[in-house]
Amino acid sequence: MAGEHSLLSPSGAHRWMRCPGSLALESKIPDQPSKYAAEGTVAHQIGSECIQDRLEGGDVTPEDYLGRMMSADGFEFLVTKDMVGHVEKYIDFVFQTAGEDGQILVERRVDFSEAIDTPNSTGTADIIIIWPNRIGDIDLKYGMGVKVDAEDNEQADLYLVGTINDYGFMTEAEDYLAIIFQPRIDHISEACLTQEQLDAFVVKARAAAQLATSQLDLPESELILVPGEKQCRFCKAKATCPALRDEIRDVVGHLATKDDFADLAEVGVEPLAYAMDRVPLVEHWCKAIRAEVERRLFDRKEVPGYKLVEGRKGNRAWTDEEEVIKVMKAGKLKTDEIFEQKLISPTTAEKTMRKIKPKVWEKLQSVISRADGKPSVAPATDKRPALDVSTVSEDTFRDLIASSEKED
Repeated sequence: MAGEHSLLSPSGAHRWMRCPGSLALESKIPDQPSKYAAEGTVAHQIGSECIQDRLEGGDVTPEDYLGRMMSADGFEFLVTKDMVGHVEKYIDFVFQTAGEDGQILVERRVDFSEAIDTPNSTGTADIIIIWPNRIGDIDLKYGMGVKVDAEDNEQADLYLVGTINDYGFMTEAEDYLAIIFQPRIDHISEACLTQEQLDAFVVKARAAAQLATSQLDLPESELILVPGEKQCRFCKAKATCPALRDEIRDVVGHLATKDDFADLAEVGVEPLAYAMDRVPLVEHWCKAIRAEVERRLFDRKEVPGYKLVEGRKGNRAWTDEEEVIKVMKAGKLKTDEIFEQKLISPTTAEKTMRKIKPKVWEKLQSVISRADGKPSVAPATDKRPALDVSTVSEDTFRDLIASSEKED
């Protein structure tokens, strides 16, 4: 979070450990601040300040930030009840996890340079907890677009390696704990690693680091580039990456004739499965192409055949609600003609009642329904059980197909 990113940052480990050449490609592209990342920075700041204050005997809570304007990376955010609620959940989780015998350290920069044999390799751990026989990290992920798991998570593992390097002397640790906390999607993931598992990871990370840094001065044609959904998803260079472009061409070649796409109903099972495996990669590439074209046009660079135009205007909104009410009342409008009333949703009811009105919330359970999830295509490795298609109505399949066509 805080401070400069090291060349081999933990947040990019899933990329440079899989695609060595990505480090060289990305180094040529300036960082583009993201509104979503900046929002996460604000949530992290509120959480870390409140936790540190509590550790020092203070009583500052996220509620004290409500309504405040906060900025990060050039973006400004109004601290809402929603953000306050999510940060409160994070703070509660940190102290519950630490328990009575866990020492909490907030926003500590940890060094894993020696482990991967690369100078100035550091990262900032959101929370470090030191118990008498265990040490662990908690990583707050404020985003809600991608669910993040702690198992086989290169970023979390590097944080642990750095944490042990800097603070391991404070405990007789028997194992090591990596925790991902995503409050906006109610997701908590834990991974408990042994010393043997971490040692094996370090060997792998050191080899990957040496290969990635050895690519930095090579010409693009000699880079080792390995496209894949995980490493390409947030790569800054994916719009111009030659290896990803070749991968997309290969996918299209499996399904297309020389003139156009073949009738997919006639495509064999293997080419279809091959292409389906790469659909997320193709989708990320398409989004990256659009973003790169927009960036160049905003920089007043020519992209033949394209220009920037004004999009659809936003919804109309009142500029002065008090004046609107005054005018409407003067016009003899009734209250129900001026204001709308709407019953709150079960989700909103849970947020407001579960803690302060638990008995009311319990009674409401009998009048809450929830539609079944729609059929969705997933890899065979997905942990959810396969759907019994004999129990699914034809109308449901028609809706699924219609939805897919609409997205296309």
